[in-house]
Order: sequence, then C-alpha cells, then structure tokens
Amino acid sequence: MIKMIEKSTLEYAENLAKLEETLFTTSWDRVTINEKINRGEFLYWVYEQDDQIIGYLAIQKTLNDLHILGIGVLKDYRNQSIAKKLTQELISYFEISQFDKILLEVRESNEAAVNLYQSFGFKQYGVRKNYYVNEDAKLFQREKIYA
Repeated sequence: MIKMIEKSTLEYAENLAKLEETLFTTSWDRVTINEKINRGEFLYWVYEQDDQIIGYLAIQKTLNDLHILGIGVLKDYRNQSIAKKLTQELISYFEISQFDKILLEVRESNEAAVNLYQSFGFKQYGVRKNYYVNEDAKLFQREKIYA
C-alpha cells in the first residue's frame, strides 16, 4: 500500500533514514527528515507491506519545481513495479499541483531508472560531470503541459 507522508515523527523519520542508508549507503539524518517533512519542504511516498517500508520516493519542494531526492525499493521486492507505482503517485500529485516541473539526477549507468523516467515523459536536458563518485549524472525534467 502506498501512503503519502506529509507529517512525521522522529521514529518514522528514523525508519526512512534507515531505508535510504540500506539502499544508497547515505541518507539524510532523522532529525533533518523529520523537520523538513513537517515544515512542508520534503514529501515522501512510501510503499508498505506488512507494516514494513519496502520502497519510497522523496521530493523536495522549491518555489516552482519538485526535485526528486531519491527513489528506491529493497532488493527482495524489486521488479514488482513498486518504483513505477510510486512514480505514478508523484505524477498524479504534480499534475494537480502549482509546480511547473519535476527535476532529478540519475547515474548514467542506471538504465532501469532512466527507462522508468523516460516512460513517464521525463526528458534529459544535460549531464553533471562527476556528480557521483567516479560517475556522471544524467539530468532529467518533466514540465507541466498547460492546455
């Protein structure tokens, strides 16, 4: 089940930080996550199964844009369309929001993520050299289409 996290506790933020650390070996600390969620700067969607968070998508809100901070699914639960479902939640939120675009960086070698983003209409607009240790980042955006 997917839940949008707009309010947090330190305990819940600790769970989010541990998940990020497991997936990426780095994470925001629990205090920062908790404060930024509760101030409305960060927004998380979590995929829970049996009261365990197995996947998440996090964004940071800026003046006109949303910036994807991270998206990940625990290894044992990959290839079950969880990242796709989380991204669809973000897109649904974006379409009815006041934000103009979604921005993200992705490792050049992460073909699965690149394919996922492109399937949702994200377009590459640049490369950031050595954004990751010894690897460049592809820069993607999806702009809102106004009728």
